[in-house]
Amino acid sequence: MKSSIKRQWSLTLAALAVMAAVHAPQSMAFELNQKIYGETYQRTESVIAQQAQIVMFRGHDDGKNAAHVYIDGQLHSALMPGGYTVFCTPAGEHSVESYIGDEPLYTGKRNPQSYAKFDGGRTYVLETPVVPNQSTPIVHSGQDAEQSLQGMRRQIHVISRAASVVPCQTQTKLSLRSDVLFKFGKSGYNDLTPEGHAQLRQVVEEINQKQENITSIEVVGHADPIGKAQANLRLSEQRAETVRAALLDSGVQSQLVHASGRGSSEPVVQCNSGARSQNIACNAPNRRVELIIQNTAGN
Repeated sequence: MKSSIKRQWSLTLAALAVMAAVHAPQSMAFELNQKIYGETYQRTESVIAQQAQIVMFRGHDDGKNAAHVYIDGQLHSALMPGGYTVFCTPAGEHSVESYIGDEPLYTGKRNPQSYAKFDGGRTYVLETPVVPNQSTPIVHSGQDAEQSLQGMRRQIHVISRAASVVPCQTQTKLSLRSDVLFKFGKSGYNDLTPEGHAQLRQVVEEINQKQENITSIEVVGHADPIGKAQANLRLSEQRAETVRAALLDSGVQSQLVHASGRGSSEPVVQCNSGARSQNIACNAPNRRVELIIQNTAGN
């Protein structure tokens, strides 16, 4: 932990609307409720190694004031009971705090107290404290984290002013067995098997569902360690290029798709069998083509 002196902020009209909802007639309160809450929580996707993803929620307490969420001394959200926010920051050290009823001094903006190092590629689940003068979030992990978030609704009424909050770059990795995609030892377009064409059609369907949010598709070929390293590298590159060509033929935008080969440098299993037939069978998982799909998700 360390402290810094920095801050200035004024209460937003949106936050005032949240507080007003507590005293509004029932019909008006329902209308405001629709404006401050969005979708119910669903499990988040993994983010890229350069980012950390933070899911912050407030339990179902009976509080009337919003919990102001500050990132590096700047307002990100104002959580009401049962609300959550999800956002990404560059990996590294950040101040993440939440205060209830900190006006008119707005302590979280003027003098951040709680700092933590956030590792890239990880998702952190934090709960806002509801005790006055407490600002350090409560950390949840594993099954407890997912259970705590069930039924929470996304808070949508405040526009983030936190400069450290960036669009989340999520990543999906698909691994396709080369033994299914291609005839053994082959790599050309005409060497794709019927099962391989079927798998690639499924991949294209998945890509088309979210193509507008996709920023890149990396097609990476991998070979097993049987044979010479140079030949394995060439085979892995050729298979990756063939899969890329198949994606483009199916309508995937060419500027999104890049192909490369890693040869046998990144095995997923280690095989030590002396018999060639057993060695070939054991190494089947190493003969693969991976698709690494990166998306931009809204915060």
